[in-house]
Amino acid sequence: MSSRRNVIFFNYSIPCLAIIVIVIQMVVVKTQNLSKWKGGGYGMYSEIHYFYNQIHIPNLSVDSLVDVNSNLKNSLGYLMLMPNDNRIKESAQLILETTKNDSISVQLWKPVVDSKKQSLTRVLVNEIQLNNGDL
Repeated sequence: MSSRRNVIFFNYSIPCLAIIVIVIQMVVVKTQNLSKWKGGGYGMYSEIHYFYNQIHIPNLSVDSLVDVNSNLKNSLGYLMLMPNDNRIKESAQLILETTKNDSISVQLWKPVVDSKKQSLTRVLVNEIQLNNGDL
């Protein structure tokens, strides 16, 4: 009788546990604006890799900023990976400190494929306007 219980337990508990983990991952991705590629990669084939996200800063070159400040390179890398409000604010503050500008605008664009129209477009995911007085 005990072996039958073990078989039933393992046949149903492990798949249920896996489903629970997957559902938690999907909820966290939706609510926290995290990358679908992280946390088990359950949605990694549902969007283009984060490497192709684009950070746009008007009148500044992102490549030249990254060469000047290594902390900024890490911050912008994490911003591309997980584009949330905290990351974009942190990156904007580092850019303001590095460039000594009065204000900065940082935008994160994500590529989106529309298979029906057979087109590739970019969508604004997050944007921040930050003044030096806000620091």
